[in-house]
Amino acid sequence: MNETTQTPLQTLPGAEEVQQMTADEVRRLVEVVSSHGVTRKFIAEEAGYSGAALSSWMAGRYTKTGEDKTFEVALRSALERILQKRFFSGNKSARKFRRVTTSVSEAVFLAAKTCQNQGLMGMLTGVGGRGKTTAAEMYAASNTNVIYVRTSPFMTRKQLMTAIAGPCDVQEKSAYEMLVKICEKLQQAKSLVIIDEAENLSLDLLDAVRQINDWAGSGLLFIGQENFYTMLARARKSHEYLVDRFKLRMRVTDLGLTDVQHLVATEITQLNGHASAFLKACGGSARFLETLTYKLLPKLQSGEALSDRMIFETAESVKIF
Repeated sequence: MNETTQTPLQTLPGAEEVQQMTADEVRRLVEVVSSHGVTRKFIAEEAGYSGAALSSWMAGRYTKTGEDKTFEVALRSALERILQKRFFSGNKSARKFRRVTTSVSEAVFLAAKTCQNQGLMGMLTGVGGRGKTTAAEMYAASNTNVIYVRTSPFMTRKQLMTAIAGPCDVQEKSAYEMLVKICEKLQQAKSLVIIDEAENLSLDLLDAVRQINDWAGSGLLFIGQENFYTMLARARKSHEYLVDRFKLRMRVTDLGLTDVQHLVATEITQLNGHASAFLKACGGSARFLETLTYKLLPKLQSGEALSDRMIFETAESVKIF
């Protein structure tokens, strides 16, 4: 009798590999994804199903006869989207660092947890490119009752409310009706709404979101660049009732040496004392560090030895400003 031994998944595959997997391999992928901090509830909801449905399918006892294949198709698509997310990249085609703990991610998680547990309005600000968005997305994926919304400069009140309403399964037509239903849903659990790139919000939009905190007791965390804080400070005289509702402020700074070591080591395991050069070359920016690291990889893979000079010369070659 021929026996086939299936090799367990040791690392995260590229999103493009999911459709080629067997059903059992998809089950193991769910376990691997879960072990990296993404809840099964999040995976199930991304597929459009409940956590109980995923648990049944994982155990091989999906109860809705004839729909197990439909569920599997939706689950594969959900896993593809998850693997493509910035917070969960790490495969070669994505050219993104794997998620590791940094001082920035720790600050984001602390701010989010405090706002969620205590029902506070808070802000976390800092220079762009340090990893705030990646950490916020990861917090939303690894904690229940969290809604993550990324804003744009052109967002209207209705569009903002629609973005918050979607995860709540609210489908009202007007912005006000959506707000009322959102608050009804969020009152049922200790919840958090994360508004990213908050500097895009006008004071009117900020006031609209603030009502979720007033009416539902939900925590609100606004993440943005320093000009978000500056805008609020300048508006305090005319909008004191709004600005004074912020009870928590945290700031993130540039990456430190330990942060750089952890991030680069996800792709270059033998740093051999060159972490300081990486830190100097990237200027404390996770985004530039990522670009620099993936630009260096082909050289190292071709046999060139890593050196400070190589790091600085490569950094100069990819700088635009």
